[in-house]
Amino acid sequence: MNRGHARRAGTRARTWLLLTLLLAGLAGCAVLPPVPEDQLDARAAFLERATELEAVSHWRFVGRLTLELPTESWSGQLNWRTEGLRQVIDLSGPMGRGGGRLVLGGYQAVLITREGDRYEAADADELMALVTGRGIPVSGLDYWVRGMPRPGVGFDLRADADGQPRRLIQDGWEIVYGAFEEAEPVAMPMSVELHREDMRLRLIIQRWQLTQVEAS
Repeated sequence: MNRGHARRAGTRARTWLLLTLLLAGLAGCAVLPPVPEDQLDARAAFLERATELEAVSHWRFVGRLTLELPTESWSGQLNWRTEGLRQVIDLSGPMGRGGGRLVLGGYQAVLITREGDRYEAADADELMALVTGRGIPVSGLDYWVRGMPRPGVGFDLRADADGQPRRLIQDGWEIVYGAFEEAEPVAMPMSVELHREDMRLRLIIQRWQLTQVEAS
């Protein structure tokens, strides 16, 4: 392999690792800042929607995503499924190339690439720093993709009368939502775009599956 090809391959690998580590999240309790008066009813509907979603311990979606950086971009297919506290995120590039699996749960984050490389840390934020050297907060993404704020941290919100978010700002990220579709028990976002500094992540969701599991 010549040096130019090796350099490009290394850059692609780092981009994919960064993209994979963006796809993670944990749990807690929300803290809300003061609400503008014209958003009081919308915020109440938003919190009602969030309460319904908190009861959904098993959810899954498939879609397509694109990560854009100043010098390059990456796109691929995404399959994200969660059962309680365990999450499994599978990524694959065009024609199945690249990608790998990220598993979260039990106070551990494990990333396994298709090339067989394995990385482990206590959580997704620590794994991000370990693999990429960038201290980028990603622990709210599993909430943001569902149209919810990361618990325990203040946020700025603009929502519609049905409680569906249109713009959410948290942890230095701006999250913009497109259309929502009914998924039972609540409508779910079908497009999400996240911006932070020089990064942009676009997610187009093809299908949601939500399951409410009754406590035994």
